[in-house]
Amino acid sequence: MIAESVSTKSRAGVGISQKENSFDAGVEIANNALANGTLNSETLFFLFATPHHKTDDLMRGIRSVMGDDLKFLGCTTTGSVTKDFIAYSGTLAGGGFLSSSTPFYRLFFEESIPNREFEAGKSIARKIQDNGVPGDSSILLFYDSIKTTSTEGNPELNLATPMLEGFLEQYTFWPTIAGIGSWSEIHIVSPCLVWADKNVKRNALAACTISGNIKMDTVIMHGTRPMGGYHTITKAEGNVIFELDGKPALDLIYNLLGGSVAWEDFPLFVTLGVNNGDKFGEFNEDDYASRLCFAIDSERKALIMFETDLTPGTEVQLMRRDIDFKYIKPQVEKLMSKIEGRKPVLALYIDCLGRVSGFSGIPEEESLVVAEALGDIPFFGIFSGVEIANVGQHVRALDWTGVLCLFSEK
Repeated sequence: MIAESVSTKSRAGVGISQKENSFDAGVEIANNALANGTLNSETLFFLFATPHHKTDDLMRGIRSVMGDDLKFLGCTTTGSVTKDFIAYSGTLAGGGFLSSSTPFYRLFFEESIPNREFEAGKSIARKIQDNGVPGDSSILLFYDSIKTTSTEGNPELNLATPMLEGFLEQYTFWPTIAGIGSWSEIHIVSPCLVWADKNVKRNALAACTISGNIKMDTVIMHGTRPMGGYHTITKAEGNVIFELDGKPALDLIYNLLGGSVAWEDFPLFVTLGVNNGDKFGEFNEDDYASRLCFAIDSERKALIMFETDLTPGTEVQLMRRDIDFKYIKPQVEKLMSKIEGRKPVLALYIDCLGRVSGFSGIPEEESLVVAEALGDIPFFGIFSGVEIANVGQHVRALDWTGVLCLFSEK
């Protein structure tokens, strides 16, 4: 039985497990999450796991402790972080719950997104509208990034940009949105799953609307700065950039980097930025959307990017990675100022896998600094392939960023 509500206020808690048995891991996660939290009648559990786990067994383990009334939203991840734990290898599972005495969320699901990302985005937007969701709702979008794994052939991705384009065509405006393109591990050996309520599928898209007593606000943690001037994409198709400034893309990038980085090291290193603000104004990280190289085509001297929005005529800058930890606390304070007297109850951090110390070479773990800046607010973070967030008047798929989501109550 679910625990009787002891308050009309919201409750939250986080838990993590390194147990290999999925049911046992679920039990440990639930017990840890409830150690500092209690349940109300409406509970949403953000659950994440590495590919090793059986999702259904994880859920059964959690329900054996927390009751059958809660619902799950989540996806495969490479690793997790809490205030006192971080790992991005091995068997991991964990997450956080948010519980209220009144309904505050609805879940939606779309299957079979490969090669129909635009239609999938439009379809899930229509499902949200058809269910009478309040217009001021914020939305979480979780999707499977990996269409084809490296063990199945040449790795291919499901793309967020056309998905967001389809969503906007149907929804017609952008609410507050945050999201994750799920990732299995650095070498893309295993497929990903996405889940919402009882739906657990590969190549899927899930949405969760947040409204009522709970509100979600977000802020982006950037970490790149331009290395030089603008370069124009002169030939591209889909997510493949063939030419910059009329020259083969690999040659131009190699020369910009002074020959210090070999072509084969471009994937998950080379980052291009699009400035959505004043082209010649002062640098403002909030105006930039970063795009990460996913792979290269050495025969055609082309960059293969994570998304399709870098089209011919787009001006880009080569970006260097520069996470200034002094920037984190002001960004958290900026986020806290958005809640306008509401009480923060849970923070969820969607952080690019490439930003972890083990892959970026940065001496400290940036996500732990974010957690520390939040003080006593329950915090759980996961590592992603793609991040989704509001940038200016639009919503973009992002790379090499962190998106911090703060849930607060009236």
